[in-house]
Amino acid sequence: MRLALYKENFADTQTTQPRRRVRIMAGLIGIGIILSAGASWWWRDGITNQFITLSANAGIKLEGITVFGRINTDQSDILDAVGLKRGDPMIGIDLDQIKNDIETLGWVNQARVERHFPSDLVVYLTERRPIAIYQTAAGHQVIDKSGTIIDGIKVEDFRHLPVVSGKNAQARAGEIIAVLESEADLYNEVWSLAYRSERRWDVFLGNNIRIMLPEQNPIDAWNQLAKLDRQHKLTQRNTVDIDLRIPGQIIIKPDQPVKAKGSQT
Repeated sequence: MRLALYKENFADTQTTQPRRRVRIMAGLIGIGIILSAGASWWWRDGITNQFITLSANAGIKLEGITVFGRINTDQSDILDAVGLKRGDPMIGIDLDQIKNDIETLGWVNQARVERHFPSDLVVYLTERRPIAIYQTAAGHQVIDKSGTIIDGIKVEDFRHLPVVSGKNAQARAGEIIAVLESEADLYNEVWSLAYRSERRWDVFLGNNIRIMLPEQNPIDAWNQLAKLDRQHKLTQRNTVDIDLRIPGQIIIKPDQPVKAKGSQT
């Protein structure tokens, strides 16, 4: 998408003479290299500034910004981070600074910024993917797969995500959610996850069933449960706990204790 350089809608202002401008720019760059090579350190900055001004006067100046990869990041936040205005010299743009400023935005994981002469700045974004809501003493926060809190977003917009809790749970949430997503039907029933003693996970389904995963190879246990659930509908029974902590075994605790034969009511 192409963004205006101000917070209003501008028409596309692509130059109608790009080849002419490129030729002018090439000539200016050649002159700049020659002058800079022979310049002493104490007046080289002055030559550089003059060169930047000449390039802008020749038409090598900013007309538009094109952004790829933007899904959730607000357009105005990107423009504020870029911090440029129409007509700024293309040669003088600090790409590294713009990249760093864009990457401070909550949704942005990585950014790449390029000059496309004669008049465009192009920004490539990789946004964070929210995977869970992290329960903290200070409240709930949306996190990505690395456990990074995504700043500046409303938690209530992501109530469909599972809630994770426990000491250092945010740092390990990406790993366990990747495991759970391997069985999509069962994962759709997941409501929350609790990280136990920084070793293993308990998974809670929407019907209050607790699934106790082992510390080692939780994916094998989860896949085994999903297979049995497809065959026997284990998670649709009146069950409290499904214990998978012992390899090769599934221990099911029913909602009501099973009465022994001959017991009286």
